[in-house]
Amino acid sequence: MDNKARDTSSSPGWLESLLLVLFTLLALLLSAARSEGRTLALATDQSAGGSAPQSVVRGLEALGAPIDLDHARAGSLLLRTSSARVYLPAPVLETEVELRVTGFIDCARVRQRFHNPTSVWVEGVYVFPLPEGAAVDTLRMTVGERVIEGVVQERQEAKQTYEAAKREGRKASLVEQERLNIFTTSVANLGPGEDLDVEIEYQEELRYDAGRFELRFPLVVAPRYVPGRAVGPVTALGWSPNTTAVAHASRITPPVADNAGLNPVKLRVDLDPGFTLESVTSPSHRVTVEPGSGTALRVTLADTTVPADRDFVLDWQLAPATEPRAAVFTEDRPEGRYALLMIVPPLGSAGSELATTARLGREEIFVVDTSGSMAGASIRQAKDALRFALSTLKPDDRFNIIQFNSGAWRLFDVAEMAFPDAMAKALAYVDQLQATGGTEMAPALQLALGDQESPESPVGRLRQVVFMTDGSVGNEDELFTYIHNHLGESRLFTVGIGSAPNSHFLRRAAEFGRGTFTYVGSPQEVAARMGALFRKLGSPALTDLEASFDGQGVVTAETWPSRVPDVYLGEPVTIAVRLSKPAFEMRLRGVRASEPWEHLLALSGGAPTAEAAGIEKLWARRKIGALLDGEIEGQDPSAVKSEVTAVALEHHLVSPFTSLVAVDVTPTAPTGQSPRTVALPVNLPAGWVNEAVWGEVPQTATPRDLLALVSMVLAAIAVVLRRGARS
Repeated sequence: MDNKARDTSSSPGWLESLLLVLFTLLALLLSAARSEGRTLALATDQSAGGSAPQSVVRGLEALGAPIDLDHARAGSLLLRTSSARVYLPAPVLETEVELRVTGFIDCARVRQRFHNPTSVWVEGVYVFPLPEGAAVDTLRMTVGERVIEGVVQERQEAKQTYEAAKREGRKASLVEQERLNIFTTSVANLGPGEDLDVEIEYQEELRYDAGRFELRFPLVVAPRYVPGRAVGPVTALGWSPNTTAVAHASRITPPVADNAGLNPVKLRVDLDPGFTLESVTSPSHRVTVEPGSGTALRVTLADTTVPADRDFVLDWQLAPATEPRAAVFTEDRPEGRYALLMIVPPLGSAGSELATTARLGREEIFVVDTSGSMAGASIRQAKDALRFALSTLKPDDRFNIIQFNSGAWRLFDVAEMAFPDAMAKALAYVDQLQATGGTEMAPALQLALGDQESPESPVGRLRQVVFMTDGSVGNEDELFTYIHNHLGESRLFTVGIGSAPNSHFLRRAAEFGRGTFTYVGSPQEVAARMGALFRKLGSPALTDLEASFDGQGVVTAETWPSRVPDVYLGEPVTIAVRLSKPAFEMRLRGVRASEPWEHLLALSGGAPTAEAAGIEKLWARRKIGALLDGEIEGQDPSAVKSEVTAVALEHHLVSPFTSLVAVDVTPTAPTGQSPRTVALPVNLPAGWVNEAVWGEVPQTATPRDLLALVSMVLAAIAVVLRRGARS
């Protein structure tokens, strides 16, 4: 009995000791995860607040008294200082945007005004967005009556030119590309009380979809989820350190204000579509539309100026047509003729060559982002879009739902037939979706693109992945690589949610996924936008498209994209081409519903043809984009860099490896004066919910407060177990 009693009493002690060790280890791991989660917190979280040392504020009295984040108020525009958590009220930056649209080409001029109300010399750094297809080729700096034109140099050389001018007391401006849609403007040696204007010009092609042209001008860089381990300190530019997954995270994470109405914007659109329009509307802002001569219109903001907290969107609808329409813009240069061509198919007409034929069975995989950045209006829009998507399913379709935030989960183990019981489960599942946690897209893509069945037959079930997200991530290239390598027989369609989606990720992911992308900017747009998307999903695509050109003798052509993508119902075919000499027609061949398809476009005397400046830039911009895709597809990065740099320098364009720099020849700053560097904050996008203290980004990383609480609870359990073991 004594031995048995001893054995019984020793067993709980051994178990309690094991549990103690496990709980302690788990608590340590959660504590480490809590620290890792700081990747998404502002750099100012690194130390406690306090009064700023005099070295920080000396000479900056015009900015007001220094404050820490705990005492900052909404509506304040703050500048980061060299001391953690210490901020100063910032100078006001304003932006004027002029957009000139001819046909489907937008020539834009963006003017940014910097003001220094302090008594010291400063350097301003401003992170701002542009359309992901923008071909940026002009930088102009105006100081008083002096106008300084910028030049394109290799990125490192341009940086050295700028830094040398800054040291020598000369005014200088530097425009660098951080992503295809994120740029940084640096302005050196802005003197006390001075204003300085920086103008940027670019060209872009407009998006056409289902009879509607869309002009989208992004006005805010939304906070992005930055995965990976920190590999350096937080810089003065951004709230995130660089990480193992996002090498330049600090350059795409500007300080964030909490909907303070910062950076007032004036915007005007001179629109000459070349076609008769049915309507002109803006789903994002109140606008005034005034008629001009012919088909020309002028569109202005009804409120004169607006805060930079959401994308500006302008839509115009073409009048119905029963025949395909085409537009051709050309530009002659010494090296040849450049042309930009668009073939617009008729929408929904009886004679449409792209009209829907017999419906094919589908397997629809719906992926929805439920990360913290989707909180508020975005998650409501995503749930509405998901309900609409489910309503389009037929009983012979199969489907599944995947949600992701810090991880990824699917509703069914395998795709289910769209029978009533499965649909009821799906709708109940959608109702309980909530936005929280990080934005780990890779696990969601693995679930969506994994376990694909072999195609049953050439006319078998279509497998389509509909990916709904705001795209607020920093590791885009990693995700593009995964899509490229694992797409298989699937097609990936992206749906951008919210007031400021990451259009770069959405567009490129759809291109690598051989699908299309759609924006849903407000609840009122869900039915129309999702309806148009699902009409595409149910319609056969034009595939294996090839273009050829005929002229007098042999005409060589370099087209971008080199492989024309699949085309769905209501979409245009757009091609940028450099011809060795003028051609009189283009022949487009492809496959539709397993049958050959062909369309002939006259380049002279048939389609409307117009001379337009900037076509050469757009062609080069497309080529640069294709070359950059080569790295994702496994090509040598050094070779890609060399080719991109050569094209960008030849055509005077900003790229990841080239920058625009403008330098004043006359020094203006006092000898030996070193300007203070300040980063200008951006607004939180409209509709985003900031659940943290003012000044932090929305909670899209590890939930630190929750993990801290769990860590403390586990530690307490460990203590109780230890005491129980002792007793």
